[in-house]
Amino acid sequence: MDAASSLSASDQPSARADGSWMAWTAAGMAGIWVAVLVISLGAPDMVTGSEQEQFPVAAASTWLWGLVSTGAFVWAMGKLRGNATRQPIWIGLTVATLVVWLVATILSVSLPVVETGTDPTRIPIGALVGPMAATALTVLAGITASVFFRPPEATPDL
Repeated sequence: MDAASSLSASDQPSARADGSWMAWTAAGMAGIWVAVLVISLGAPDMVTGSEQEQFPVAAASTWLWGLVSTGAFVWAMGKLRGNATRQPIWIGLTVATLVVWLVATILSVSLPVVETGTDPTRIPIGALVGPMAATALTVLAGITASVFFRPPEATPDL
């Protein structure tokens, strides 16, 4: 008896489910990196010092949060692969990730900056906090998705 025949019909991967999984995984990854690009290019710079030097804080840090989010997203999607009954979960994970990063992008680019001091230092709080929050929520969505697909463990009768 080979391994494929020992799987039940619902546990066997189908080509259609595998194609759907790959498309949704690619969509989630593309969404994260489009958001990283838009935040990096569109978020206001941090301005400091008496000479009002500009530092593109979003461009310097957002790629790191995008990398962590991509890793968490792909890890969670990898756990969902192989069973067509999990398709609503992987679609939900991708949609949640895309919505989170869309909101982070909008907030990072549009929130006002905080000004402090006599030589006004301008700190773009949205550009700093938005990608970090999106990463935390992406990781949380991945953990939640893995909880949804995991079958309940058998409990011994007492």
